[in-house]
Parts: sequence; structure tokens; C-alpha cells
Amino acid sequence: MANKTRETLEKRAQRAMLQHALFRWESAVIIALTLLLTVFGPRISAADFIPAWTWLLGGLLAEAGLIYSSYTDAETGRKVVAEMLREDFEPEKVQDKKLQKQVKEALDYRSRITAAINERRESVLKDNLMETAGQIDDWLESIYSLASRLDRYQSEKEILERDKKRARERIRQLDERAVTEEDPVVKDQIKVTIDDMHRQIGTIETLEKTMDRAQLQLESTLSSLGTIYSQTMLVGAKDIDSGRAQRLRHDIGEEVEELDSILVAMDEVYASGAQAD
Repeated sequence: MANKTRETLEKRAQRAMLQHALFRWESAVIIALTLLLTVFGPRISAADFIPAWTWLLGGLLAEAGLIYSSYTDAETGRKVVAEMLREDFEPEKVQDKKLQKQVKEALDYRSRITAAINERRESVLKDNLMETAGQIDDWLESIYSLASRLDRYQSEKEILERDKKRARERIRQLDERAVTEEDPVVKDQIKVTIDDMHRQIGTIETLEKTMDRAQLQLESTLSSLGTIYSQTMLVGAKDIDSGRAQRLRHDIGEEVEELDSILVAMDEVYASGAQAD
């Protein structure tokens, strides 16, 4: 994910929502009518008693009302944030359809959380929830990294299965040869080769177990993200003092740590496999 999201998604969303409001077709109509009435209104006999500044003020108030309604609309905010998240994470790069769907689901939760935060009026609560949402950005990065590694594994799964099957068959052949081989040098080399192939099989099996754990963790993480979305909706101003918001951030921190530990384990398995090669 691009580092630009560290400038808090909420601030970027607010700017994008303001731009969205300014460039709506309704905004263009209001501006055009305001200019026309300001210039030509006093010349119309039926409205010549209305001063030009009244049309200008009315247009400014109408435009301000339109901007405010767009700026505070939860659905508009959700759509704006969803588009930014798609640009940041590019879930389409994940080839496996199931994993791609899971990434999109995580991004959808994040956009809904932002929309829910923007609806809040209490400044202290809103700031606190924005801090919580910032942690979720770290969470999303880990989710996307996990999905990308799983996607890589899925694309290599057939090759790994082939290599494991081939190594086992070769070990069987070499074990048979070792029984009848009389040359001690060759016999020693057979043993070294068999050991190397056992390590290769062990690495592949470790990778399989790690990936299975990663897939289960990804599913669990999405469930947790949904739960935290619900908790974010329920947190009220009184919960700031009660510690509920702090516990929410603590829960997110634990989820991020768990994902990071799996990412480290996955990298270690791949690194050990590369060294064995």
C-alpha cells in the first residue's frame, strides 16, 4: 500500500468529499443560476425590486447547503473512501478470486468505518475514533500483505506438490540403490542427496502448514474487523472515559501483531526454502 495513506484516510476523504460536492452537477446549476440572476435579475421587471447582492447571497447559501449535505452524507463518504482504498491497495492484483473478495471485504469495512466516524458530531469522540481508524490502516496493510503472499502460494501450489511428489519418489529410488551400491564415495553422496530431499520436503510441508494457518487467520481477521466495525458504531462519548475506546484500540493492536507474526513466519519459510535451493 502506498505511504500516502499515512496522512490519515479521514483527512484525504474530507478533501475528496469537498471536491465531490463542488463538482456535482447540482453545484454547477446553482453557480450558473446565481451568476445569471445576479447580473440580469435587477433588469427583469418582475424582480427589479430585488437587489443583486440578494441573489448572490442566496446562491452562496444554496451552494453552502449543498456542500454541507454532501460533506456529511455517510453514503457519499463511504463511496469516496472506497474508491481511495481501491487505488491504494489495488485488490485486483490479487489473482485468486476468494482472496480478492476477502481483501475487498476488508476495504469495505474500512470505508464504512470512515463514513460512521464522519457522522459523529462530538469532537473528542471523533478524534478518538480517528485514532482508532488509523490503527485499522495498519491492519489493512497486514491483511493485504497476507493475501498477497497467499496468492503467491496458490500460484505455486501445483509446482510445490509436484516437487514434493518427485522428491519422495527419488528418495525411494535412492534408498533402493543405497542397499546395493558398493562404492563408498557414491554411497555417501546418495546419503547427502537423500538428506537434501528430505529437507526440501520438510520445507514444503512447513510452508503448507503456515499457509493453512494464514488462510484461517485471514478469515478470523475479517470476522474481527466486522466486529470492530460494529463496536465503532456503538462507541459513545461516555465510552471515552470508561476506557471502551482504549480497549477497542488494544484489540486492534493485538490483531495487527498476530497478522505480523504470521507474515514473519511466512517470510522465514520462503527464506529457508531459498537457502536450501
